[in-house]
Amino acid sequence: MNKSIRTWVAACSLLAALAPMAQAQPAQAAWPTGPVRFVVPFPAGSAPDVLIRFVGVKLTEKWGQSVIVDNRPGGSGVIGMNAILTAPADGSVFGFVQGSAISVAPSIIKDVKYDFKRDFVPVTLAAVAPFVLVVPADSPHKTLADLVAAAKANPKSVEVADVGRGTAPHLASALLGIQSGAQFLEVHYPGGAQAMQAALGGQIQMMVDSYNVVAGNVQGGKLRVLASMSDRVEPGLEQFPLANKTVPGAVAHGWFAVIAKKGVPAAALTKMNRDLNDVLLRPDVVAKSRELGTYPRPGTPEQLLEHIEQDRKSAQSVLDRLGIKPE
Repeated sequence: MNKSIRTWVAACSLLAALAPMAQAQPAQAAWPTGPVRFVVPFPAGSAPDVLIRFVGVKLTEKWGQSVIVDNRPGGSGVIGMNAILTAPADGSVFGFVQGSAISVAPSIIKDVKYDFKRDFVPVTLAAVAPFVLVVPADSPHKTLADLVAAAKANPKSVEVADVGRGTAPHLASALLGIQSGAQFLEVHYPGGAQAMQAALGGQIQMMVDSYNVVAGNVQGGKLRVLASMSDRVEPGLEQFPLANKTVPGAVAHGWFAVIAKKGVPAAALTKMNRDLNDVLLRPDVVAKSRELGTYPRPGTPEQLLEHIEQDRKSAQSVLDRLGIKPE
């Protein structure tokens, strides 16, 4: 037997010996292979917490794996972002976070240790919560145009309540002032309850917050909505005019996104995006989201990244105009 034939025979023998071993290797299990945890920088019972828990039930049914909600409130979302950053990048942990923790917090809080582009990857925009402009029921301002005209005629005579300096509602009302040329007097309250009491008591002339926060008092006739700052007419808000029809560019939302730590396997990211997009648009999830004052807007990771970039530029522009620096 010549050398070439002997080599061919030996190769065939080796392949025959390896074949049973290859067949014995188990196929890699599809993600997820265990529980999946969502770090949520909100307290239990808040609107975003309720939404992701509802979504989590649907994902559990879809995957046959437990979905756990890990509440890490505080620090304007920074505590939750840090928890995601220190979690293993194995596809077992994702974040369901507010946009301000990405777009605003690093610009107003010193020593924020994370950088979104460096440390995280986008999965999908989950939902938006349009801000509304409300006034006391007996306010003389019947339209947004009336209120803007009053603020222009007497600068800083119109007091606007928000839930803290540098918060998303504060930046929304500041954007309204910038785009309209009106000078409002911003009044920062330590929380939503105090801002609401000021609005109900007539101590301020306008309040900015998401509709679910003010809905009870609007429906009860104690507050009146002048306009929605949404970029479109949302179901349930059809009766409210869009602010940008009166003040072009006056568009502002709270928003929530699913993100992951950089290094999470691509297969996990792809499946999470696909399954979330499916679940978020189911009729019962859309209905629950609407109850909470949020509106699902899932899409691609690339679309979320573009949204983040636009929001960061808009927020930084307002912060610069206000002279707000990290502290």
